[in-house]
Amino acid sequence: MTTLGQELDRWQADLENLAETSMTDNWFLEELRLAEAQHTLVAFRGRILPAIAAEQPHDAIVADEIEHLLDGLEDVRNDLFRTVHPSDSHRKIAETIAALRALANVALRFERTSV
Repeated sequence: MTTLGQELDRWQADLENLAETSMTDNWFLEELRLAEAQHTLVAFRGRILPAIAAEQPHDAIVADEIEHLLDGLEDVRNDLFRTVHPSDSHRKIAETIAALRALANVALRFERTSV
């Protein structure tokens, strides 16, 4: 498996572990979404985005869109740190993570077809 594939699997497994922990420890939805956002930002900016950027030139388009989504995710994550935050913050985080998952899978397909 490629480095990108391994990093995506690792990120996904970590998100699943967060979901399980949140259920067993009775986290509030806000706590789960905050943890998901924080973990996603660290994983993508630290490992996944560099792996995508190291691939073929056509991946630059995907990388740019991922970077845009990460910027938005960071803004929503920062909103959750406030006592009063937008009521749709939880939904925005979930939607952004879903979009990141889809784009990362596109990048992974590009990588597989270029090999």
